[in-house]
Amino acid sequence: MRKYKVGLLVGRFQPFHKGHLHLIEKSLNLVDMLVVGIGSVGVIDTDNFLTYDERKRILDAVIKNEGWSERIKKIVPLNDYHNDKLWLENSLKQSGEIDVVIGNNEWTNGIFERAGYPILRLGYYKRYLYEGERIRKLMREGKSWEERVPGYIVTLIKKAK
Repeated sequence: MRKYKVGLLVGRFQPFHKGHLHLIEKSLNLVDMLVVGIGSVGVIDTDNFLTYDERKRILDAVIKNEGWSERIKKIVPLNDYHNDKLWLENSLKQSGEIDVVIGNNEWTNGIFERAGYPILRLGYYKRYLYEGERIRKLMREGKSWEERVPGYIVTLIKKAK
C-alpha cells in the first residue's frame, strides 16, 4: 500500500480506548504525519461527556506515552455542522493540507470521498470490546471499563467524568 505524507484521522474519542490506539498505530504505518481531528466539539450529552479540552489532554498523554510526538502533526477541534459542505470546509481549514483520510465512519468518509480525497478504511479492532458506546454504557452502569482503555489514561478519564 502507498505511503502518504499527511493523513487525517477523525474521531470523537468518547472515551479514547484501545481500538483508537490500534487505529493510530496502523495509520502511522501508512502516513509520514498524522493530523488527529477531534469531532463533535461543543457537544456535551450522555454520548459526549468529555469536553474537547479533556479529550485533547488525554490524546496528548497517549501521544507522549507512545512516543508519537514526532509523527502527530497536530490535534484539531472539529465542530459539528448540519451541512456537509460547511463541515468539510471547517475540517480542511483546521487540518491544513492532507493527502488521505483514515477512518471507519462512513458519513465522514463519504464527505471526503465526494471531495476527491482517498479514504483508508482500516477496520475495527476487537469492536466487541473496544467500542465507545459499550464503554460508556459500562461507565454509566458502574461496571468495569478500565481494561478497555490504555492504563496510563484511566485517571485522566476518571477525573473528567
